[in-house]
Amino acid sequence: MKMNSDNVLTAYQKASETDSFTMHNEFLKLLLEDVSPSGIERHYTFFNDTDNATLKRILGNGFLKRGQEGLLYLAERLKTETDKLKKSNVIHLIGLSYNRQYLPIVAPFLTEEDEEVRYKAIIACGWLGDNEAIDLLTAHYTLETNTQLRAFTVSALRQIYFRHKETKDKIVEFVSQNIANETTDEVIAVMIVVLQDLTNVRYGLRENGSTGEISGDVAKAKSKLLQKIKLL
Repeated sequence: MKMNSDNVLTAYQKASETDSFTMHNEFLKLLLEDVSPSGIERHYTFFNDTDNATLKRILGNGFLKRGQEGLLYLAERLKTETDKLKKSNVIHLIGLSYNRQYLPIVAPFLTEEDEEVRYKAIIACGWLGDNEAIDLLTAHYTLETNTQLRAFTVSALRQIYFRHKETKDKIVEFVSQNIANETTDEVIAVMIVVLQDLTNVRYGLRENGSTGEISGDVAKAKSKLLQKIKLL
């Protein structure tokens, strides 16, 4: 059912001016009633235009409630979107679908020049991926020049493991083979906590489950890990 544009715009303005969870969800419900192409386009526009962070999150997650039609719209939009922020937002939303069929659409953005777009592509590959995505991410790790994004690449491998336990050995092998040559503490720390999670062997680092902050002596933990690898 198509909506009256003026009524929708008025509802959008009211929703943008409040932090009310109820009003935000009522506005989303209103948008979802319009399943026409123009209604989906309007939903996308409001999602990008609003400066209300809470409303933006609800409208973004709400796109997934449109099912396959919403995802297909996002996939097509990604082919033509030129704005870097909007592009990264679309990749993020597609990733939240956890639908593996969209991995080939997201994966090419691992080589995007913009670091925010690459970041979202890395995370999305972790959410969407399986064994194929491990190959994509491990190859990307060797090419990624940004330290923080290399760390996120390793972390994305763990996201794959959480949903596909059969990938454990492949991820453990990759980390074990690359940690000796990794020189950045930030990346080494992530590698170690990933191995700790996958193997249930502790090397002395602790990860805050809420913030992701890693604490402990990274050099000591790496030395302990390398000694264990030599014994294998």
